[in-house]
Amino acid sequence: MFNRWLPRPRVGPKLARRAISLTLLFLLIEFFDELNYGIQGAVLPSLRRDLGLDYAQIGLLLGAPHALNTFIEPALMLLGDTRLRKGLVIAGGLVIAISLLLIAGAHTFPLVLLAFMIGFPSSGAFVTLSQATLMDLNPGREAHMMARWTVAGSLGNLFGPLLVAGGFALALGWRWSYLALTGLCLALALLVVWQPFPARRQHAEDPAPGKNDFAALLPNLWAAVRNLGLLRWLALLEFSDLMLDVYAGYVALYFADVVGLSPAQVGVLLSALMAASLCADLLLVPLLERVPGRRVVRISAAITALLYPAWLLLPWLPAKIALAIALRLSTLGWYPVLQGEAYAAMPGRSGTVMAVNSLAGPLSGALVWLVGWVAERNGLPVAMWLLWLGPLVLLFGLPRECSKINPATPPAA
Repeated sequence: MFNRWLPRPRVGPKLARRAISLTLLFLLIEFFDELNYGIQGAVLPSLRRDLGLDYAQIGLLLGAPHALNTFIEPALMLLGDTRLRKGLVIAGGLVIAISLLLIAGAHTFPLVLLAFMIGFPSSGAFVTLSQATLMDLNPGREAHMMARWTVAGSLGNLFGPLLVAGGFALALGWRWSYLALTGLCLALALLVVWQPFPARRQHAEDPAPGKNDFAALLPNLWAAVRNLGLLRWLALLEFSDLMLDVYAGYVALYFADVVGLSPAQVGVLLSALMAASLCADLLLVPLLERVPGRRVVRISAAITALLYPAWLLLPWLPAKIALAIALRLSTLGWYPVLQGEAYAAMPGRSGTVMAVNSLAGPLSGALVWLVGWVAERNGLPVAMWLLWLGPLVLLFGLPRECSKINPATPPAA
C-alpha cells in the first residue's frame, strides 16, 4: 500500500520496481534517523539521572559532536560524489549501530560521549548521502522527493517519544529503545548492501570512466562555492531555519518562561505543534504535484510574515496557542523546496552540494547564538523578534521566475 504514495517511474517494470524499492529504503533510513532523534530527546532526562550527569556534561554531550562534524562531514560529502558512496552509506550505518549499542550499555559519561561523537558524523554518511542518492534518482523532482523525505522524518520524530513512554509504562526503562534502534539500523544497512545504487551522472569536465574520479573533488567543490545560484538557495535555507528548528527550540522556553505554562502543559503544546508539522508535510506531497514549489514557499512566507508578529504581540493565551499551531502549518514546504532547489542547482553532484551545505554550518550556529545572546541581554520576548527575519528574507530573496521543477516530469530510475 505504501508504494502508492511513491512516484511511479515511466520505465520498464524491473527498473521501476528497483527504483521504488530503493526510494522506500531511503525513506525508511530517514524515518530511523528521526526516530533516533525523537528517542534521544525523550530519554535524555533519564540518561542524565541514571549516569549522574551535570548540565555542563549534557552541554558537552550535545555540542561536541556538532563541532567535530564541522571538520568531518564536508569530506564525507565530497567522497560521496565518487564510487565510494555506497560503501560510505553502509559504513555509516554500521558505525551508528555501534554507537547505539554503546549508549544502551553505557554506565559512564566518557562512554556515552564517545558514542555520541562517533554516531553524529556517521549519520552524515548514512542518512545525508541516502538523501543525496534519492535526489539523484529523481532529477527534476527534487522538491517532490524532499517532501516525502520530510514526511518520513516527521513520522519518526512523532513515534520516538511515544515508544519511550510505552517502554517506561511497561517498566522496561530506556535502554531497550537503543537496543531496538541498533537492530533496526543493522537491518537497514544490510538492505543497502543488496541494493544497486544509480550510476553517477557524468559531466564534461569529469574524468573519463575508469580514471581517478577523486581528482575532480576539489575542482568540483571550487565550482560549487562559486555557484551563486547554489549559494543563494543554501543561504535561504539557513534563514528559513529561524522559523523551523530555531523556533522549535525556543518556543518551549517562550511558553514556559514568558507565558508561564507548566512543564506538562508545554509538553502537550509541543505534541500539538509536532502533529501540525506532520499535517503540513502530508499536505505538501500532493500540493507540489499541482503548484510550483517556489510559489508555495512565497505564499507561505507571506502568511508567516503576518502571523508571527501577531503571535508575539497578542497577550491572550488561547490566541497564542492557536497562532503557534498556525505558524507550524504556515511554514509549509520551506525545507523540502529550498533543499530540493539546492540539489537542482548542481544536478548529479548531490554530495558536493551537501559538502557546501556543511560548510555553511557556522552561519547556522551564529544565528542560533545571536538569538540566545540577545535573549540574555534584552529578554526572550525581544530576541524572538529576530526569527521574523526568516519569512522576510524568503519574501525578498526568493527568485521570481517560475520553478525549474516540473511536476509533470517523471522521476528517473
